[in-house]
Amino acid sequence: MKAARLAVGLMLIGVVVGCTQCKPAVTEPHVPEIRFASDKTAFESESNAIFEFEVKLDAATEKTVTVNYDTEDISAISGEDYTSVDGTLTFAPGETSKTIEVEIVVDEFLEGNDQFKVKLSTPINSYLKGNIQEAIGTINNDDSNLDIGDNGYTSADSYAGMSLVWSDEFDQPEIELSNWTYDLGGGGWGNQELQTYTSNSENSYIQDGKLVIMALDDGGQYTSARLKSVDLQEYQFGRIDVRAKLPVDQGLWPAIWALGANYPEIGWPACGEIDIMELVGSNPRRIHGTIHWGNNFQQHQSDGQGVSIDFPDTFADEYHVFSLEWQNNSIKWLLDDMEYHSIDNTTTYGQNYPFNEPFFFILNVAVGGQWPGDPDDTTTFPEFMAVDYIRVFQ
Repeated sequence: MKAARLAVGLMLIGVVVGCTQCKPAVTEPHVPEIRFASDKTAFESESNAIFEFEVKLDAATEKTVTVNYDTEDISAISGEDYTSVDGTLTFAPGETSKTIEVEIVVDEFLEGNDQFKVKLSTPINSYLKGNIQEAIGTINNDDSNLDIGDNGYTSADSYAGMSLVWSDEFDQPEIELSNWTYDLGGGGWGNQELQTYTSNSENSYIQDGKLVIMALDDGGQYTSARLKSVDLQEYQFGRIDVRAKLPVDQGLWPAIWALGANYPEIGWPACGEIDIMELVGSNPRRIHGTIHWGNNFQQHQSDGQGVSIDFPDTFADEYHVFSLEWQNNSIKWLLDDMEYHSIDNTTTYGQNYPFNEPFFFILNVAVGGQWPGDPDDTTTFPEFMAVDYIRVFQ
């Protein structure tokens, strides 16, 4: 009897186990992965005025999926190169694809190629692989005109007791060769600079009444221009005004300066050097006025002072006027008519004072060198200095 009951019990257990194994397995619904289909690269043109970024689910789902998005500057600047966007994408049940549209600012001005990010965040009923999804928008530029503008400070056209003895307003179609010639070549120019100076029209030309000196990067080979008025326009004393807009990125070294006209005979620093303006690109709000002197290179000395404009402005934002008040035995430096440095014939500590002789002018943009350092990933070529005018009053 006991054996019969045991057999029946075992049969019942078998039925229960068998029935359990016959039930379909319960599976969790698939949680879709959400991702960008690809980055976007296109030329800045009317036909590409909208960059479209496709966002995809890796599988359909019966639930509503949402994900937030926004944009972030890399080298492209929101409001200047593209219009920033943010919002939420909503995938209805069964949908697997949505599009984010970013408007590109189309203009005719020469710029570097620029990039921005589109980012996804806070997914609901889905997930981001690696908890992050970003797409890069690359705006390629093929324009030829610079946005050199004209806004900024302007100096007076005349000064009491003085007359305008020479100026270049850069209002002719081409650079006036009666005023300017070129330094040419590379070799570091004594400062371990990286650029090669050329007389090519790509590196210096007239646009919209401005002299443009352009520094270009051809795969790490830099070119620029250095114009000088030696043997053409040389002056002794007076009020010197130069109105210009400057490049300010890492590794750039724009300069407006003068050397003694006897430089070809006696060399530097004996001839004397007057730096009307120098800027180190990594410090975009500060310029320097300096003199250099010495009987020979081993005795070279200098004296200078810098001045800064208020944050967040930089010297690339608008034009400023860099001036000298140069008299017998004294020089004053001015920024937008405000004096910030001065020297006299006692500054050279009894050494030869070469600054009472005629000087010629030099305008250039150097790349790299001992003072500014080399360009890096933040440097956005092409880089330029635009000079509106140079004037000499005596």
